[in-house]
Parts: sequence; structure tokens; C-alpha cells
Amino acid sequence: MKLLQKIPFFFILCFPAFLIAQNNNIAEHYVLDNYTLKNYTTKDGLPSNNITAITQDSIGYLWFSTNKGITRFDGNRFITFTEKDGLQSNKVNCIGIKNNTILTGTDRGLSIKNQDAFFNLESKPIRTIAVVKNSIFLGTSLGISLVRKDYIAPIRTNILVDTSIVYDISFDGEFFWVATSKGLWKTSDLTKENTIKRIAKGIFTSIFFNKSQVIATTYNRGILIIEGKKVTVTTSPKQINTIKKVGSQIWVATEKEGIEVLNNHCSFLRKINKYNTPITNNINSIFEDNQQNIWIATPNKGLYKFENDLNIIPPKSKIAFENINIVYQPLDSININGYSKILQLPSYKNHLSFTFKTINVNNPQKVEYRYKLNDAYSPWSKNNHINLANLKAGSYILTAQSRIDQEHESTPIQFQFFIDKPIYEKTWFQWLTIVIIALLVSFSAYFYVKKIKTEDNLKIEQLELKNHLLLLEQKALRLQMNPHFIFNVLNGIKALGSTGKSEELNTTISKFATLLRSILNNSRVHEISLAKEVATLKNYIELEQQISIKSFNYIIKTNMDLDTEEILIPPMLIQPFVENSIKHGIQLATENGEISVIFSIKKNFLNCTIKDNGIGFHQSKKTKSIRKHNSLAVKVTQERIENLAGNDSFYIDEILENNIVKGTKVWFKIPLKTDF
Repeated sequence: MKLLQKIPFFFILCFPAFLIAQNNNIAEHYVLDNYTLKNYTTKDGLPSNNITAITQDSIGYLWFSTNKGITRFDGNRFITFTEKDGLQSNKVNCIGIKNNTILTGTDRGLSIKNQDAFFNLESKPIRTIAVVKNSIFLGTSLGISLVRKDYIAPIRTNILVDTSIVYDISFDGEFFWVATSKGLWKTSDLTKENTIKRIAKGIFTSIFFNKSQVIATTYNRGILIIEGKKVTVTTSPKQINTIKKVGSQIWVATEKEGIEVLNNHCSFLRKINKYNTPITNNINSIFEDNQQNIWIATPNKGLYKFENDLNIIPPKSKIAFENINIVYQPLDSININGYSKILQLPSYKNHLSFTFKTINVNNPQKVEYRYKLNDAYSPWSKNNHINLANLKAGSYILTAQSRIDQEHESTPIQFQFFIDKPIYEKTWFQWLTIVIIALLVSFSAYFYVKKIKTEDNLKIEQLELKNHLLLLEQKALRLQMNPHFIFNVLNGIKALGSTGKSEELNTTISKFATLLRSILNNSRVHEISLAKEVATLKNYIELEQQISIKSFNYIIKTNMDLDTEEILIPPMLIQPFVENSIKHGIQLATENGEISVIFSIKKNFLNCTIKDNGIGFHQSKKTKSIRKHNSLAVKVTQERIENLAGNDSFYIDEILENNIVKGTKVWFKIPLKTDF
């Protein structure tokens, strides 16, 4: 920052009297409305010396737009935000504010800054931003646009406006005034097509309202003053960029002639340029802050500040909450400086931090703060940040205040919040806990007694089931060998003896003896290997083949990866169904008999399927013989299977082909058991 010169602006402000005091060869002017001129450049922290626009937020921060991002100034240092921070583009043409939200117009669209994040909307390059009736209008390089919730919508007004550069949009309370590269325009509703009217032709750059006057500046035709039906044109100055109210005067910024100062009646007072001050003649923008300092934005010399250092009664300092964090998360869901309600917080959100700020761009080092939380104030200090950790439940009022130069205290600001009790400290919860504990004890006792009874009943059921299985096994053992089968085998052996076929006789006797021995051995155990069951079944079927009137073939398959020696099943589980197929199925059929027994494993169950090509299950039930020994054996075996695997573990059905019965199919499954 360069201290260029203390300048007596009596010639600007029409106050000729001044008092000069010498101090280290620097002139200090203690006359009303005197200013100190300062220059800020990139050496002082600006991102660029090309400053395009200036504004100030409600806290007091000054915001400057540049061709290298936007920067915030508190009188002490510049903090810059660029594309790296989320800005739409570093080339910023204008800057505005809505509800303390920073609106940045770039060459690629609009960037909206909330807290530390940017929300970007694409559009044509933006030249001006106007906030009117809570709506955001944008003047772009190609007409006017309106900011919607999450996009920017071009407004169709007039073909000339829609194809022109819009430099300024202003609202006088009744009419919109639009300055464009194709004239000055006026309408009562900017969103309605073909309602806008051109007031004057030319390149208009800025619009300013001075009481009942509408003052519009042009780039090459001077200033247009409209008051009612009266229109006045001043041909000077030329190449005007903007026009601003400064105190009771009107300052006109030009591109080559510096600043022209007018009185409240738009009469010429004086020029401020490089010939009578150290500032440049190329001025982009002018802004008067809340301390009556005048800021001048230039395209190549950075910022000039006319510092108002001779206020006899300095303005009262203003303090605002900059941010509030709750458990290290920013509170961005409410307007913290306009929140008059009591913020309700749960018990676990009892760690809060507050930052409050007073901006004094002239003397930032002279700002002091104090605060209190319900009780007495803390001592005055430079610290503007406090942490409140592990707060107890209750109501709180945080009050903060600032002062400048140990006086000029600000109006205190307050933020009220309430931290709820933990749920375990609430009376209703404590009573509920007592009731729940009592109920739990009661239910525990009830379920314990019920569990004991259930276990006893289960033991009784298991004993009953075990007894039932024993009875079934006893029945099965009694039914394992059909007496008629034994009689027929013995008759067959006798007949073979009379034929002299000694070898066949010996084979038959051996098979019969092996079958009887297998049945007797298997009857002493609850489970045998599948291999033994298959061997016993083969012996039985081959003996039946010898004594059967009708010849038949059989096949036994074990479609599984496990060794049949390792799979365990109850003994004589398949034989009754095979016997039923032979006696009451294929022997009564006209075709050669076929019997198949197939074992497989699926989902931890051993599946068995017995098929024959006999007369069918329903037809065989009509015969008298099925009602005797074999039907009882099948029924007992079915009960054994269902006791092992449940009700859906067994079925008998007929095999149909074109609605013609082609045999019987028996299927059952039992839980897979192995000996490893």
C-alpha cells in the first residue's frame, strides 16, 4: 500500500477552508470532508491491478472483482477466491449481493458464494447484476437473463435488446431501466415479451436515480437526464463507464478523462484526474463504503482509496456474526444475523464456536471485542472467536460487542440457543425405563418358565417320536420279508433240485442265504451304508427275477460324488417299494417289466426315485393282494420317511404319456448322513 498524498478536496466538495499541520513533512488536513489518498496494488495482496467492480456486504467486508478472481478486504488483508476455490471463471466482470450472498458475474456465467462454497450456473458473459424484488436479473453480452433455482433463463424482451450487450439494469420502484449497446430502454415488467420501449438510441453504460431524475450515461454522447417529460443532454464527458452517488455529489467515472464531479443538480463542479491528483484517468468503477471512504477501481493501477479520516464523530461500529459452527459443522441453514428465534439443539450438539466481526477498513488494528454467555462480559481483547465445549443442557444467550479505539462501542448482538437434556435425564424416560425393566423382569420370568415347560414338552415329544420310530422299525422288521416270497423261493429251490441244475441251485441257495443274513444283520442296527442297502436290494430283486412268473429287468444307479460306503440310511427302506412294483405293477402289465432305482444328492438330502412300467398305482390298488402285506409295508415305510424328513418328503404318482398310464413313480428324500 502506498501513501500517495494527503489531498484537500475542498475544491471537490466546495469547502475551501482548511487547516494545515506539518508532521514529518506530510500534510494532514483537519478540515471537514478531507480525505487521505491511498493506493492498493498486487504488492499489497490484490490478485490483479485490473479491478472491475466493488461492493460491500452486511458485515462490512469489501469485495472486489478482478480479472484474476474476486477478493475480500477487511482493512487488514485481502483474501482471494479463484477457480481453484470453485469460482466459475477467474475473469470477473461484476459483483453483487443478495441477502449477504455474494453474486459473481464472470465471462462463463454466475457464481453464487454461500459460506465457503460456490454454486455455479452457466450463461453468456455477464456484465451487470441487478437484484430486484428478490429476483436476480443478469445483463449479459447477449440480452437479459433471469436466475432460476438451478439454471439461468434468457428473457425474451425485444429483438434489439436480446441481441445487445446489457451494461446496466436498474429499478426505480415502478419501472425497469435498461442500458444497452443499442439504446436506453424502459418497461414495467422485464419478464414480459414486447413490453419494453426504447427511450433513446446510443451506447448506454450506466443508470442512476437522483430523486425524481433518471440519469443515464453514454459511451460517446455524454449524460442523458430525464425528469418527467423533460429530457436534458450534456455532451461532456465522453466514454463514461459508470455514475455513482458520493455523499451529496455525483461522481462520473470515465475511460480516459478521470472522474467528473457534479453537484446534486448535475452541474459541473470539478474534475479529478492525473493532472491534479496521482490517480489514473482510466476509471472502471466508484464505490462509497459505510465509513464514507471512496474507492476507485482502475484497469491497471489497482485500487485508490479516498479515506475519510476527519469525521469529528466517527460512525458507531457495527458487529455481526461471521459464522457459527455446531460440532465443527457450519450452521448454514439459517441467516445467523437475522435469526430472532431460539435455536433448538439436541443434547449431543453441545460444542459450539462463534466468530463475530467488525470491519473497520481505516483502523482494523483498533477493533476490540468482548462477549458474555448469560453472565458477565469477558475482558476486551482482539480475539473475535470463541469455543464453547461440553455445554450443559439449558437456555443460552451469547452476546457479543465491539469497540473502536477503546470507545464507540457497537450495539451488542445476540444469538439464543437451547440445548436439550440427554434423553436419559428426562423424567418420562426414567419412568419409561423403570416400566421397561419391570416388564423385562416379568417377561424374563414368564419366558424362563415357558422355556422350561417347552424343553420338558420337547423331551416328551422326542421320547414319543423315538418310541414311535422304534414301533415303526419293529413293524418294518416284521414286514421285511413277505412270507409268500420265502415260500415261493423255497418252492423254486425245490423245483431246481428236481431238475438236476445243481449250479443254478447252489447260486439260488447262496443268494437266498445272503439275503436272509443281510436282513438279520441289518435288523440289529439303525443305519447301514448305502452300499449294503444296494447289495441287499440287488439280491432281493435277482431272487424275484428267478421266481417271478413274468420276466423283468432292473437297474440301480447312484448319481453322486460321495462314496456309497460313506452314506448312511435306515435298513430296508427301498425294498417295500420295489416289491410293490414287482407284485402289483409289472406282473399285471402286458409289456416286459422294467424297474429303475436311482439315488442322488441335492441340498443335503439323499433322494431316491423308484420307477416301473406296470399298470399304475391307482389300478393296482383295485387288486385284492395290494390290501394285504405289501400295502402295510409301504405305509409303514412311508411313515418312517416322513418322520425322518417331514411331510413333503414322499410321494407316489403315476407316469403318464398322452394321458395313458405307463407305470408308477415313487420318490422320497431323507436327510443326508455320512460316517465321517
